[in-house]
Amino acid sequence: MHSQEIVEQFIASWNRMDFDSIIDALADDVVYHNMPMSPIVGREKVAEYLCNAWRFSDCNWVTVNIATSGNTVLTERVDEFFFDKKKVSLPIMGTFEVRGAKIIAWRDYFDLQSYREQLQSI
Repeated sequence: MHSQEIVEQFIASWNRMDFDSIIDALADDVVYHNMPMSPIVGREKVAEYLCNAWRFSDCNWVTVNIATSGNTVLTERVDEFFFDKKKVSLPIMGTFEVRGAKIIAWRDYFDLQSYREQLQSI
């Protein structure tokens, strides 16, 4: 499977809210970095972080553009999270690095203030 296909499956797992598939797509030594915050290293720590953040009732990641160079996949996305029918919509530029069939690095660039403001209105 190519790097882009792995990332597209990862996004599809988010849209199905399939937590096990999301975590399974990550390498043991993955580095997850929401760029406005500190990076999280290791699949177990990423799983713990995502589990604690998993307060939404549904989600929809919309891929606007996707580009691949070697094992690096760039995604321009709009990530939508629903909290009892109230939506938080976040434009994101995401970078994924893939080794073998696993994501070894996942970096998302977004406006943290916009995200926090939207959460406050829920």
